[in-house]
Amino acid sequence: MLEGIADASGNMRLNDQVNHLQWIAGHLTDTRYKFAPMFGLQANYPHTNLFTDPTQPPPNNRAIDESIAYPALSETLQYWNELSTPFADAVAAITNEQAEAELPFGTPIGGKTLIGLLAFLTSHESYHIGQMSIIRKALGLSAMSYK
Repeated sequence: MLEGIADASGNMRLNDQVNHLQWIAGHLTDTRYKFAPMFGLQANYPHTNLFTDPTQPPPNNRAIDESIAYPALSETLQYWNELSTPFADAVAAITNEQAEAELPFGTPIGGKTLIGLLAFLTSHESYHIGQMSIIRKALGLSAMSYK
């Protein structure tokens, strides 16, 4: 999704109501790191404080803030890629028993199981990747490719 997008374009907003790519990519990366321990992974995203606000109700998301200098797209992509294979491997290794295990919290979709959390994360990532796709086209770049 971020291929061919210069770091300098990362903080361009289409308007005041639309998040920029740095925030969206950082938010997605933060979310994966936040839930990685539930899939047996120990991972730390050093910019979580830019995307998480413990004073907000769960899931404690921090809205975009123009006064914050968000990490460059290239840095966020590095953290995303660092976790991607271990995350995919951990998800692939989930047993049926683990998938149906009850969590101490629910999700907007999927209920209170680990498989429900995975369903929510998949929906969440798809939603934001769609946003990034629109921004990508607005920047004059080609559509996202699965190649």
